[in-house]
Amino acid sequence: MMAMQKEYNGKKISFPVSEKERDLITQNLALCAHSEISSLTAAVNFKHHHQTSVELDKAKVLYESVDVVRYMMAIMNLWDISAEDFTHAFKQKDNYLNITHDLEAKKWKGEKVIIVDIDDVLGEFRKCFASWLEQNYNIAVDVESTEYYFITALSKIDVNPEKVFENFIADRGFMMLPTVLDAIKFTHTLKSMGYWLHLLTARPAENYCIFYDTYSWLTTAGFAFDRLDFSSEKFRWCAQSEYYDSGAIEFAIDDSPKHALEYAKHGIRVKVPLKSYNKHIEGENIQFYNDFDDLLTKIRRNN
Repeated sequence: MMAMQKEYNGKKISFPVSEKERDLITQNLALCAHSEISSLTAAVNFKHHHQTSVELDKAKVLYESVDVVRYMMAIMNLWDISAEDFTHAFKQKDNYLNITHDLEAKKWKGEKVIIVDIDDVLGEFRKCFASWLEQNYNIAVDVESTEYYFITALSKIDVNPEKVFENFIADRGFMMLPTVLDAIKFTHTLKSMGYWLHLLTARPAENYCIFYDTYSWLTTAGFAFDRLDFSSEKFRWCAQSEYYDSGAIEFAIDDSPKHALEYAKHGIRVKVPLKSYNKHIEGENIQFYNDFDDLLTKIRRNN
């Protein structure tokens, strides 16, 4: 169907188009789709406050729906979105809708809460990013570097570090992360101990690739969790949560020096996986761990 629509597009639009032309054509196609949706609503009696009824027209619903879908396909063709791209996005969206529906059906009932980070706590972000950099930019980076994003190594290539990270995201890097050893088992163990697990990541939710890849990666890997949120200011998020005023946050798990120190400064105990880039931090509420067996021992000892 995408190919059929693309063939028709070629009769109406002279390719290639400039970026400005593409934007204008997208606006026009979106307005046309909106018009077809309005026509579709005319096939049913949506004005329930009116006494007169409209005879339902299934054929009209069918063919107006075809028009709406064709306009959407035209937009995707214009942006070089393939049928495979759309199928992948549809499956990810379906996964997101189902997992959020299931999570929202569970209500927090006052259980002790553990706030859990994702990158370099549950997933091996630095190792994966380092391997991707070597494969795509031919630069070797030391995963034991004290720099989290390997800025010194990235400065050796003539590409903006932010652009490099954008390319990693576009290459669906966050779907490729290996899980930290025993991380999946660890989340299930905490659930069996009666904890409520709220995953809290500083990944930018406004980036759709990151947002949907995060849900897909977590569910495909089989992690156990009760909620997932995105925030670059994690303590502030916690302070505004329903858990905070009730004193339900047992502790947080986070590798970031920034977030660990902010948690600790404001009275939230934090368990920190010992890394080259965070071993310098210290504080009354900070406790390092070597692996998940070590962390579970520490958690059980405190109970």
